[in-house]
Amino acid sequence: MKASRAPVVVFAYRRPRHLEKVLKALGGQPEAGETQVILFLDGARGSSDRSDVAAVKKVAEETKGFRDVRICTAEKNKGLARSITEGVGTICREHGEAIVLEDDIVPLPGFLSFMNEALGKYRDNRNVMQISGYAYPIPNEPLSHVFLPLTSCWGWATWQRAWTEYHWDREKAQKDLQNPDFVHRFDLGGAYPYSQLLQDVVRGKSDSWGVIWYWNVFRRGGVSLFPSNSLVENIGWDGTGEHAESQEFFGKTATEDRGVITKWPQDIKINQENFQEACDFIRCSREKKKKQGILAKLGKKLGLN
Repeated sequence: MKASRAPVVVFAYRRPRHLEKVLKALGGQPEAGETQVILFLDGARGSSDRSDVAAVKKVAEETKGFRDVRICTAEKNKGLARSITEGVGTICREHGEAIVLEDDIVPLPGFLSFMNEALGKYRDNRNVMQISGYAYPIPNEPLSHVFLPLTSCWGWATWQRAWTEYHWDREKAQKDLQNPDFVHRFDLGGAYPYSQLLQDVVRGKSDSWGVIWYWNVFRRGGVSLFPSNSLVENIGWDGTGEHAESQEFFGKTATEDRGVITKWPQDIKINQENFQEACDFIRCSREKKKKQGILAKLGKKLGLN
């Protein structure tokens, strides 16, 4: 009897070419024929994006090669945060687990194999709250997959028992942000200002589901499993997405070794060495981005760009 495959949830909006690449890569994986794909298509914001939204729906309707394809279309635009939180919640309640992709995250060979195996291995361990398809390009690549107290939005998976922990409590977040020790740890020792992102949500300036998810996982002492090599590639750096960070911030999204990795950590505990390397990478990348921004502004003033 073949092992059951977790459903893959794909969120798409106004980028038909991106969605085509994602579905083509997903359909080329050995597990595709045994996998149900659920597409959540966000609605148009107005007349300017209506044709693109229609084109996305056409791509979805022509999708083949999977065990089953289910299309969920929003009549009005929900936005990314609401689309993901509602969609992941629905599928986790129905299936107990879900693999999640956005329409600019292309799965590489070995992605579905890794996700399904990891979901099965850690299904009953409440400390493990997420499986990540992305791996930080740290100097000393780990010899096996690693547990880190971080979350990732680039191709990931979770279970119903973990996603039920996703909720927003403004008062609790405000209290956390008033605690210097919490802020220091939440910001990875100053490597990245996640507390500022959380503050934006508190003030109603943002509805970032990603930082809320990280906040929930962090408060519960949860961990995510990261692969030893990235199994996803982000193709959304063309100005069509909602995320402002540049590709340089995250480094290369795919490694040369794209084979299926079979080394798993023996214990469910944070790999402190790799965690520190990930924090150092994030800090250095952020400092590099700041310097580039300063140089760009200076060049503009001097008429050099």
